[in-house]
Amino acid sequence: MSGMKTADFYAGHQESAKAERIRKQYIDRKEDKLEQLRRLDGRVKAPGRAAAGILGTLGALIMGSGMSLVMVWGNMEYGLPLGITGMLLAILAYPVYSLITGKRKKRFAGQIMEISSGLMEPEN
Repeated sequence: MSGMKTADFYAGHQESAKAERIRKQYIDRKEDKLEQLRRLDGRVKAPGRAAAGILGTLGALIMGSGMSLVMVWGNMEYGLPLGITGMLLAILAYPVYSLITGKRKKRFAGQIMEISSGLMEPEN
């Protein structure tokens, strides 16, 4: 008989835990400072990452096209300039990332420093 009570208790506990998880999804929760800091850091870095990713991918595709022209079809006069252009685009991806991210760091520095200093202060 005690096994039956344990099983009922366990099933009831599972249901209440599941209900609590569902309930938490609908409660307006206050955003904590660490979450706010992470989101702000993402806003700083995301545009630079996107631009560098697009530029690097485009450069790699163009460079691959140039290599293909040279290696498969033996077309040096079009393949070589195309490959070099693609390589230069891919090489420029990191400086573009640094430039965009640096400008955004300067723009958001005040907000990030304010939030992070609030997190680093010891609470009494």
